[in-house]
Amino acid sequence: MYQYLPERIIIDQAVEHEPLTQEILQRFSKVPQVFVENYAWHKDEPSQDPEANHLTRGKKTLHLKYFKGDAFKLCPGVTNGAVCCNYFTIDFVENCPFECTYCILQAFLNKPVITVHANVGDILEQVQNHVLQHPQRLFRVGTGEHSDSLALDPALGLNRHLIRFFAKLPNAVLELKTKSDHVDHLLDLPHGGKTVIAWSINPEYLVTHEEFKTARLHERLLAAQKASEAGYKIAFHFDPLIQYPDWKSGYAEVVRLLTQTIEPQRIAWISLGSLRYLPKLKQVVEERFPNSRIFLGEFVPVGDGKMRYLKHIRQEMFHFMEDQLRQWAPQVPLYLCMEKASVWENSMTAHPHHSEELEQMISSQFQQNFSEAGGANE
Repeated sequence: MYQYLPERIIIDQAVEHEPLTQEILQRFSKVPQVFVENYAWHKDEPSQDPEANHLTRGKKTLHLKYFKGDAFKLCPGVTNGAVCCNYFTIDFVENCPFECTYCILQAFLNKPVITVHANVGDILEQVQNHVLQHPQRLFRVGTGEHSDSLALDPALGLNRHLIRFFAKLPNAVLELKTKSDHVDHLLDLPHGGKTVIAWSINPEYLVTHEEFKTARLHERLLAAQKASEAGYKIAFHFDPLIQYPDWKSGYAEVVRLLTQTIEPQRIAWISLGSLRYLPKLKQVVEERFPNSRIFLGEFVPVGDGKMRYLKHIRQEMFHFMEDQLRQWAPQVPLYLCMEKASVWENSMTAHPHHSEELEQMISSQFQQNFSEAGGANE
């Protein structure tokens, strides 16, 4: 699959001597490297190629910088009345080398370059301080809010540091969410059963037509099988679910392939989420991906400012997916992402009414499943 190679690396002086910076610069010793006091990306020379989109062009620059502020925070899904799972995120990387047509980052990030927060030790210290203050709570922590967690890892080598760190935290689980197959370099790490490697999956039709530069479906499932055999817990995210003419048979086929690849007792959780987007994303997609058909469904604006399928369409998709998945993995925590309680009530068997209830539902089922299977530190 696609392997990322930057055309230049910009290094802020504040992170020049960070271990991660030195590792990356050694790995890309032949790539032009520029040290600056503070990189002002918006002052870059404009491209002379009239066909070069600034979003596509920007990804060719890798920017290593110092992160200031709170890098450990609640997922933004907790707002606007949605029943959220109280998931936490860590900011390490902004932007993604993959080109999924529906990617919200195209309308969300304020700079097109790929940014790496290289002061890893400082950020992990924030995580540790927060987590250890609440020893009775199980924290589910992911790095995939602003980038794919593994897409850049062969280039960055970041996750080996995170996996070793979380292996020693008694009440936190790391989730690495990806559309790649980049797991071979992680298989021998001492993860202690505290890392979940998760795949965002869709039918092969959508992978081919809407998820460019990503691993194909069978490649993702093979990578999941490898990770499972190495003792990692596995998760899957059917997010975004996309309506297209043959969507039921397409998603049923994905579940069928899952049953042939992964043992359900190795799965930490599965989430479902419908396609949603900021209104300004539509123009971006029409310019960058004129052949995309993701906006052909019936969408309406909702309270969080995003466009979504009509409520009854979302409920039909969630109900169908739960029925398919429950036949195979009845004990796995299954939840909706960023939906209100009223949507749960008419599409899912479980009906959590607020975020704390959903968080407890996932955590207790996760802990029960894996304590019976040998504990979290297997």
